Amino acid sequence: MNRQTKFYSAALIFLSIIFAPAAAYRPFGVEDAGVAGRGVGQVEMSWDNLQWRNGDTEDIILLAPILGVTDRLELSLEIPYMFHNPAGGGAQNGLGDINAVGKYLLYDEGPRLPAFALKGVVKTATGNKSAGLGSGDIDYSFIAVASKCLDRFVLHSMFGYTIMGKDGNSGIRNIFQYGIAADFKAAENLNLVFELAGYQHPDRSVTDNPLYCLLGAILKISDKVTADAGVRLGLTESAAVRDI
Repeated sequence: MNRQTKFYSAALIFLSIIFAPAAAYRPFGVEDAGVAGRGVGQVEMSWDNLQWRNGDTEDIILLAPILGVTDRLELSLEIPYMFHNPAGGGAQNGLGDINAVGKYLLYDEGPRLPAFALKGVVKTATGNKSAGLGSGDIDYSFIAVASKCLDRFVLHSMFGYTIMGKDGNSGIRNIFQYGIAADFKAAENLNLVFELAGYQHPDRSVTDNPLYCLLGAILKISDKVTADAGVRLGLTESAAVRDI
């Protein structure tokens, strides 16, 4: 496999431990409009193995506790522990940049219209930038989401904008991101998933924007536990360089 078609994420394997029925779910990167619900607590855990075009690899273990504050508002944290392995040596590991997340359901799904939600994310600077574990600055993201059920399909779409922490670097710009996703109920306990998503490259000197697709599956083990797996593929040259 040549460099232009190398996996953006060679393999992504997730285990989600859910303490109540969940609306938001992995392995999607595209957001959905579902919220946990009043008083509902959830915990998601995942492992990502990433391969970059320059030969670097990363493993990320993510813990994401979620709390439903009201029937329409949920709050969560995304806490990554990273193993950064540069191709030239000097491996580092430690806490990455923690995300503080809020999502609000604006409209419930109707017979014709999809459900709509707004999501806000504050990416902190908890990761060590010099060790390759963080960006060294704070970012703010705002995302609009729509989800619609069509028979055995559930469709999702999102569009967002991120105010990038530039850390004194004038070559960094604010970016937009977008994506569409589909969840197909193939069997009683098995769903097949697909997404296509991308974002504007934050480096002003780069004109090629990252674009990737995801193919995966979700297996319902019980009412409280689901397991899912997927492969994310880079479709453009810059898709294998994620530096935000």
